[in-house]
Amino acid sequence: MPMRTYGSTKRENTASGSSSESKAETSQRKRRVPLLPWGVQCSLACFTVFTLLAAYSVYMDKLPKHLKVSIASEEPTIIKGSNDPMIIRGSPEPVPLTSEGLVPRWGVAGLGRIAHEFCVALKVAEMPITAVAAGTLPRQKDRAEIFGAQFDADRMYGSYLELAKDPHVDIVYVATTNQLHRNVSMLMMNHGKHVLVEKPTAMNVQEAKEMTECARKNGVFFATNYWNSAFPAIRFARNSIREGMIGNLVSITGDMGFQAVRNYRDRWYSSDLGGGALMDMGCYLLQYLVMMTREATSASLSRNHTGIALESVYGKVDKESGVDIDTSYIMEYHGVVGRFGNSLIRASPFNVQILGTSGAIEIGSPGNCPTTAVLTSFQDASLSSFPPFPCCQQPLMTQKIFEEPLPPYPREYFPQQYPRGTGFVYMIHAIVECLRIGCQELPDVPHREALAVQAALDDLRKGVGAKVL
Repeated sequence: MPMRTYGSTKRENTASGSSSESKAETSQRKRRVPLLPWGVQCSLACFTVFTLLAAYSVYMDKLPKHLKVSIASEEPTIIKGSNDPMIIRGSPEPVPLTSEGLVPRWGVAGLGRIAHEFCVALKVAEMPITAVAAGTLPRQKDRAEIFGAQFDADRMYGSYLELAKDPHVDIVYVATTNQLHRNVSMLMMNHGKHVLVEKPTAMNVQEAKEMTECARKNGVFFATNYWNSAFPAIRFARNSIREGMIGNLVSITGDMGFQAVRNYRDRWYSSDLGGGALMDMGCYLLQYLVMMTREATSASLSRNHTGIALESVYGKVDKESGVDIDTSYIMEYHGVVGRFGNSLIRASPFNVQILGTSGAIEIGSPGNCPTTAVLTSFQDASLSSFPPFPCCQQPLMTQKIFEEPLPPYPREYFPQQYPRGTGFVYMIHAIVECLRIGCQELPDVPHREALAVQAALDDLRKGVGAKVL
């Protein structure tokens, strides 16, 4: 039985009885592919559609719940914080600071720019400032009197020892320059005071270990003021990593720097004061690396391993002072890679990106005190056997924007001496809650991680040829 060709027509020359087709037309007809009947074609199309729907249903069953519920979302979700800075999405309800329970009495050692902003935050947080002390520069007592009067401190001292002996002080914020961190902190802890020391912890890792051991021996609280860890935007980012919103954590990138005035009497360009871009800003980026890796579901952290491995480093050192002034480096911590840069000679976006297999988090600038964070989640390619269309990209699943403004800056304490100083209230609240339950280190900044950061700072400075005192 001859095969029937659908969709074609046959022309014949009836006058001569011979074909008028050219050899080319005859050859082309022979190459035509016979088409299936329309009924068969429709059946195949329906089968294909149902097969794809079934495969999609299986894929959706494998998706994490947070992706399944957000797959239909087209517009970014804006999550705004509460007026109370401690009401943080995903965090437990805080104990009110002015109600029952411990309200620690604060002392401040070192009365410079950072101390001014921290005392403003103490006032915003309604914390009592019991005593302040200036102990190194000339006219210590006069400077303490002027500083203390501005913040209604009860007592003003011209030496750190007097502050350490004050029985009415529970916790001391050590805001001295870096070379005094160890001695002043240990002086306070040896007199039974809890201590929050400004970052970085010390001049080197050996000093940091001595400070940590001193806290343990005296049974007091001790922490380094990595205030970025307590910001609501950072807590949002940490919760997102912990919940698997970006898949497995792969790397963190960041850059922090600015063009500093070349003043060798100021801390940035003084090796004796523990200066340099790494000690001032690199410590934040390293702390991001250990903090976010701790939250990652893919990271299996061992207490026996505390080191941040130095993969590569390139930098410039100021010839006169010996401090690092521009450094780019790659670090590794429990399989997570950090790609960072710090500088005292150039501008910087001051941003941080946290990158996972199926998502990313952009920390708003400045990354050391952010008020915003953007979470973007993509389709997890490991759960699908179908390539995306169009190719070479992951389909967007959801996007969330977190925003929480800083507490207002009281006008009576102008001029402001440090960017976003009222953000210290988040760290103050975290410490108060920690003291109320009797812990001796901050869960957000545990001792072993602060030591790992300090050791990495030593390695980086040695790697670029900077002075390490």
